[in-house]
Amino acid sequence: MYTSTTTNRSSDLSTTILHRSNKANNTASTTLTESSSIDKLREKDAQIIALQNEIKHLTSKLSTATAAVTSSKHQQQHTHTIQKRNHKMTPFGNVVFDNHTNASGKPLLLHERSRMGRNASLATAQALHSLTSHQDEALFTSHHVLVSRILEMFKDPQSHLQYLNSTDFAKDILKISNKVQSILEKEPRVTFLQSPVYVFGDIHGNLEDLHFFSDNIWRLGISLTAGNFLFLGDYVDRGMNCLECIAYLLALKLLHPHKIFLLRGNHETRDVNGWEEHYGRRSFIFQCRDRFGDDVGYKIWETVNQVFDRLPLAAVIDQDVFCVHGGIPRPNPNSTSRILDILSVPKIAGINPPYEHEDDFHAQISSDCIWSDPASEQQEKTTLDPKTGFGESLRGGGAICFGHKVYCKFENVYFLLYGVFRSWFILFCIIMSGCQ
Repeated sequence: MYTSTTTNRSSDLSTTILHRSNKANNTASTTLTESSSIDKLREKDAQIIALQNEIKHLTSKLSTATAAVTSSKHQQQHTHTIQKRNHKMTPFGNVVFDNHTNASGKPLLLHERSRMGRNASLATAQALHSLTSHQDEALFTSHHVLVSRILEMFKDPQSHLQYLNSTDFAKDILKISNKVQSILEKEPRVTFLQSPVYVFGDIHGNLEDLHFFSDNIWRLGISLTAGNFLFLGDYVDRGMNCLECIAYLLALKLLHPHKIFLLRGNHETRDVNGWEEHYGRRSFIFQCRDRFGDDVGYKIWETVNQVFDRLPLAAVIDQDVFCVHGGIPRPNPNSTSRILDILSVPKIAGINPPYEHEDDFHAQISSDCIWSDPASEQQEKTTLDPKTGFGESLRGGGAICFGHKVYCKFENVYFLLYGVFRSWFILFCIIMSGCQ
């Protein structure tokens, strides 16, 4: 009996010790788990604090940037300034003169090229001013008064929105157009110029391009900038500022008729700039009617087109460079000179559509000057007539393209070195050094 009791007590004691050991182990494990959790929480708290600090830093930077942008916009709205691009260009003078030292006795046409800086421009302006008669000076003054509002508008269009939408702007366009018509009627269909000449491609109602040219090329003003300025056509359509662009260009032509020269492009025809169904809001006729109403808008559109009817079709610089909006016209079997053919085009030509006094030959010459294209390599192989060098243009509608053979023959006849064609692509100069 005693033995059994002792055994049971030993068993209970062992059980008690085992329970106490398990409890101690559980306590230690719980303590370890709590310590690990606390460390993880502290780590998470540190990460949260770091993210909060980063958010505060980024929020501060965003606020600073927003304030800077708002201040810049407010300053631009207040001062009406326009962000301008800079592109420095240095003019060069090219003096052409005859030299009679040729062994054959024929005069040689030589030239010298030299850099022209600001001083040359100022000296030229002073010399020309001293040769100006009182009558010419009075005429210039009267013209300047007429175009002054347009010139001021061009400097800052945003501050002249009321004028641009007023009948005053419409009247100024009509008056300037009528005066420029008489100037253009005195110019030949081919303009002969002496370098330096700045040549400009399509404007297409893009006022920003004109601002860029004004800020970087004639920043001293047209009269103080050495050389002439030749525009190759396509002044309207596609852009949203056709009225502002053509008004500014005509104003320059009125003030500087012997420095500003405007050639005709295919968009200077009624069939194209009156094609509202195709160009929509970007068509010249839509912008005229939308700005001034149907009656006044149509009158402005027609009056400006009458100016276009009188624009020259081509230009020759230094007897070396042939410039035209489109390309070389097809010859007439009975003609002796392509240049003379262009010169014989009537002073007033509608082209598309033509006037009643325009015959088929002159209509073809005019159309080729404003519509034709240089042929691509593929067209040279497949489209062009091997005898004439002309072929049908990808444009269709009777437009033609011309190839290497045409240019070489044209260059050899007129001793030209360069051709500037299809200005909508780029000021596209073809140097045919391989022509024989």
